[in-house]
Amino acid sequence: MKFQTAIPVTAALFVLFIAPSSARAAAPTACDLLSAQTAALLAGGPVGKPIDKNGKSCMYPITGKITSVQVIMTDAPGTSGADAIASYQKMPASTAKTETIPGLGDQNLLVVMNRGPRENILMVLYHQKMVALSVEGPNTPELKAAMIQAVKQMIAQI
Repeated sequence: MKFQTAIPVTAALFVLFIAPSSARAAAPTACDLLSAQTAALLAGGPVGKPIDKNGKSCMYPITGKITSVQVIMTDAPGTSGADAIASYQKMPASTAKTETIPGLGDQNLLVVMNRGPRENILMVLYHQKMVALSVEGPNTPELKAAMIQAVKQMIAQI
């Protein structure tokens, strides 16, 4: 009789002690968020091996060019993410064109640099994490749509 009672109690304790540790899966790294296939799609051609910087940054060099596709993922506690977005919004129109994408994350900003190397940056604040996807090259409607889709897939993994 005591043995039959012990089984459910042991099972309940097992679930209580194991579930929290398995529920806390390892946070994805930046290279987990940006696959080579997605980077190649964004680059419009083949990319090299990813360069991982401590799990927070992942850069794919675009084969045959001096450009890259990169994602940076950082913690953005409090207002730090919103402050970063606000600083980009204050850039003069001669330097960058900015726009927000409705319904993407908690807050976002697409920045298209007008000066220097052509760079497209989509920053998304989501659950106190900042994901910034950067693609060097000309801004096109197709690239914008692909960047939005890529970031949607990224934040779904956070």
